[in-house]
Amino acid sequence: MSAQGWPRLRQALVDGSCPGVLDWARATGEQERRAAFNQVAAYLREHPATWEHFQQRAGVRAAAIAATASTAKKAAAALRQGELRWMMNSLSPQPVLELLRLREVPWQGELAHVLAERLPADETSGPRGDWVLVAELVRESGCAVPAAEGFVGGWIDHVRGQADADGALRGSPFTRELVPQLFAHDRLGGRLDYTYQGSGFLPALIRLAADDAGVRAALLDGCRARLLRGGRPTELRPYTRMHEELAPTGAEAAEAVADYRRLLETGSSPLAGLAQRMLRAADEAGLLDPYTLVEICATALARPEKGLVKAQTVWLRRAARARPELAAQLLALLDGGPDTAAPPPVALPAPVPAPIDLAPGSVYEVAEDLAAITAGDRSMATVERFLAGLVAWRSRDHDALIRAIGPQLDSARAWWPGFAEQLHEALLSAVLARGRSERWREMLNVFRSEEAVQGMPLRLLRGSSGSPARMYAVRLAEISAQLIRRPVPLLTATPTHANGAIAPEVLLERLTRAEREGWQPWRIDLDQALLRLPRTVAPQVVAAAAALTSPAGVRFAQWISMPTPDPVTVVRDEVAGPHVPAWHQVPQLRRTVALAPPDGVAPVVRELFQVYRYELTTWRSEPVTDPQLWTSALPSHPEVVAAWAVHGLASLADQDAEGGALLLPLLAECDGPAGPSVHLALAYTLGSRAVADRVAAVDGLLGFAATGAVDFTVVGAEIGRLGAAGMVKPNRVAAALAEATQAGACQAVWEIVAAALPPLVAEPKARPGTADLMALAHRCAAAVGVRQVPAALTEVAARPGSSRLVAEARTLRALVSPR
Repeated sequence: MSAQGWPRLRQALVDGSCPGVLDWARATGEQERRAAFNQVAAYLREHPATWEHFQQRAGVRAAAIAATASTAKKAAAALRQGELRWMMNSLSPQPVLELLRLREVPWQGELAHVLAERLPADETSGPRGDWVLVAELVRESGCAVPAAEGFVGGWIDHVRGQADADGALRGSPFTRELVPQLFAHDRLGGRLDYTYQGSGFLPALIRLAADDAGVRAALLDGCRARLLRGGRPTELRPYTRMHEELAPTGAEAAEAVADYRRLLETGSSPLAGLAQRMLRAADEAGLLDPYTLVEICATALARPEKGLVKAQTVWLRRAARARPELAAQLLALLDGGPDTAAPPPVALPAPVPAPIDLAPGSVYEVAEDLAAITAGDRSMATVERFLAGLVAWRSRDHDALIRAIGPQLDSARAWWPGFAEQLHEALLSAVLARGRSERWREMLNVFRSEEAVQGMPLRLLRGSSGSPARMYAVRLAEISAQLIRRPVPLLTATPTHANGAIAPEVLLERLTRAEREGWQPWRIDLDQALLRLPRTVAPQVVAAAAALTSPAGVRFAQWISMPTPDPVTVVRDEVAGPHVPAWHQVPQLRRTVALAPPDGVAPVVRELFQVYRYELTTWRSEPVTDPQLWTSALPSHPEVVAAWAVHGLASLADQDAEGGALLLPLLAECDGPAGPSVHLALAYTLGSRAVADRVAAVDGLLGFAATGAVDFTVVGAEIGRLGAAGMVKPNRVAAALAEATQAGACQAVWEIVAAALPPLVAEPKARPGTADLMALAHRCAAAVGVRQVPAALTEVAARPGSSRLVAEARTLRALVSPR
């Protein structure tokens, strides 16, 4: 490379001048261009772009790479390295394309596919510049359209971001190839489901299908394939919605009878209902053969959902009248009833939290985590890795940290309520080495010494609403104060497992390092670390900890050598006040839990272990949002987490709220005893109105059944008590327990229904779903070999009449009667 070549290109990079890079490339031969690549890469590593000019810098840096890279792989690696990874979303692709045209490189198509594989798969707020670059490379090269999830998602973002989404979809050169790919990936649902006032990608897609039979057929085939693959309700909802918008005809349903039969047999309740409607449409169009009709009826009648059985009964009777030759065979299904035997019990796998590495990465990865948090990422791993990186890089290379995250302080923020203020102050402390608000001075005063960290200031910092997740706000407050006064090289509380737990040997290693290097962990950080330890610690770790001499080491040794402290739990009944407006919809009775902290614990532990409850119920229950942050703060105290959550979880059943039941499977991963709070949480969530919440409750039940931490007779007793009072609907509980039965948790379900039914059958009029619970009792009793049932259930069998409840009770009695 000539002596003048690199300085000229370097000056274009310094000036942020894309025309300068283009002029350099026009005046330079191909061999000299390639020779400059290593110097460009070194310059980009040594001179990260400042945030103020990152959009301009992203374009010129990408242009320099396009002007010098010799292969597609080298170009892609350089474009995805360092800060360019998060700057690419604002990239204008034109300079890159112009340079590649100038050089006449043969690898544009290869570059398009390599970059497509590295596009982010998660939903973004709008079209990304790197997606536009890939799309233009595909057009120019004429290569095959990439099928990567990130490219398909970027196409959706691009179309829905246009003023005329219909025109953009119809005019896109990718539509034919990418429509089938909408159903090949699992994380596109949120993008598909996003609409605003009738506009968006999905409405445009439905209108296109109305005009194009080929697109309509592809969408219907894709919907069925995606629904058959299964997934969480939130993942499948956009596809069920698409299916409903397409409104398949009876003829179209008849062409896919096999798919709908599989959904009817194995799908969740909503999917089975969808399949049942489609199969009935095919039958009413005269397109089902007799044998298929009989098999469909038998399958639907064997479903546990009362609504599906009723709908099938109506359909069956109508089909019997329409087809006299099949009437006897069809009606015999009603006379004999479906085979209601439960599957045999199975050994359920115990939930084991996976190990996770949250060690701080590069300073640019810290910036990426911060950008993810400000965009709404609430995952424990992202938050904890960011906190660890923030503290580590403040000590390791303050200037590099300032360059990486300082610009984000002035960006538009969409942070979490209650978390934003502390995060902002911590960033100010990390970047400016001083706070600049009254709030910061208040925090500094709170943490002025180890002895000054008292309960009331912590309570004020935590905010008006309470949950274990508020521990993050308190930790950020400590970070904002201590980064200036007493920085440390690492946080001791960074988890080692996905549920937030810390391996004792890892914490021992961290504290040993602190002793060796002569620094002390911060007080709240150490409190959090101790709360994340498992309840059982290996003897060799206990012995090694006893040799520690620092104050933090001594606290650690004392903690693991003594029983883990637990609060005192008190169950309380809250009742509605006499002067509550009707529109408040206050539950008349709510079973809840109060916690009293033990003596001798640290102030922050006392705050976490203290939950107040009152005699009157409230119309407003704080929802359980971001449950992963609740359990990660207290992974060895599921009872405490559930006590904080029980009000919000109760509202899922007695106020028909939605969301938060995902806490239950997370609680099942915790290490610690389950008391009244956990039992009440499970009872309420099994009675949730929303199907997604009941699914989460079933996942929690299966986890607890595997660990043996829960007494299911207590759960059943709570369900019976609340159900008799009208606060939990038995039909919802029955639907959830039927799913658990199908999963093999027959013993747990038997214990629940056997304890829940006595107070329910004592009611003068049976509540909806009581007979379904009785039927479950029979199925599970037969599966687990029960030979003795509560007397209250056999007494129902002796009642006169032929109601379903009595009939099911008689079936149960016959199972246990001596032969």
